[in-house]
Amino acid sequence: MHRILILAVAVSALAVKCGDSGTSPNQTGTLTISLTDAPADVEQVNITFSEVSAHIGSEWVTVRSEPVTLDLLEWNNGKSIVLGTAEVPPGDYTQIRLMIDQAEVVSDGQTYQATVPSGARTGLKLVSGFSLEEGSTYELVVDFDARRSVVATGPPGNPQRFQLKPTVRVVPRALTGAIGGVLADTDHLPTAYAISGEDTVTSAAPDTTSGAFLLSFLPPAEYEVAIEDTLGRTFTQAALSVTAGTTSELGTIDLQ
Repeated sequence: MHRILILAVAVSALAVKCGDSGTSPNQTGTLTISLTDAPADVEQVNITFSEVSAHIGSEWVTVRSEPVTLDLLEWNNGKSIVLGTAEVPPGDYTQIRLMIDQAEVVSDGQTYQATVPSGARTGLKLVSGFSLEEGSTYELVVDFDARRSVVATGPPGNPQRFQLKPTVRVVPRALTGAIGGVLADTDHLPTAYAISGEDTVTSAAPDTTSGAFLLSFLPPAEYEVAIEDTLGRTFTQAALSVTAGTTSELGTIDLQ
């Protein structure tokens, strides 16, 4: 009787020792990939994303597997939408991949199927190295610049067809700031631009009712802000500093 009891206790202690490694085989972090966009001179840019994934080690980890069709132009002026979120292994990631099935453009009320390059169909790979710690949340924002990404062929004002040539930047949301302001007059379709050196980093179409605009998801730096409407009226502000987690306000602006 005593021998059986001692043996049972010993087996139980061994099981606890073997199972208590201090870690769980299912420990993960949360990865979220969101989408934003810049305005374009068309009514809609509808993109069908069939899969979103991230690369770690020698494998691709799925972040979204259900297809979704989004009008890029709805996610402008500081707005963003989650493309995918998932619990994934912690570690060092090197790329994210967007699978694009199809694209269509609505221009002057007419719908055009946009040609999608084979590279986008097999995976638009975006280099964005980041480390995800166990138990943490990491969010990347994909800025899919429709103005640069959608290319029309044919005479000006009379497109024959459109091609999708993705121009995309990827930034960690937590490491970005923004520039905001309000236009006193939005009757003539103004567009605001954040410029770093020779590069237009992002742009925004002010709200037609309130005049508010937000140049968002900007890495910390100094930017020139340029605004122009279809009458050729302009505003420029040079060397405006942006820091992470804050919005640099320009106040109310009158175009001249």
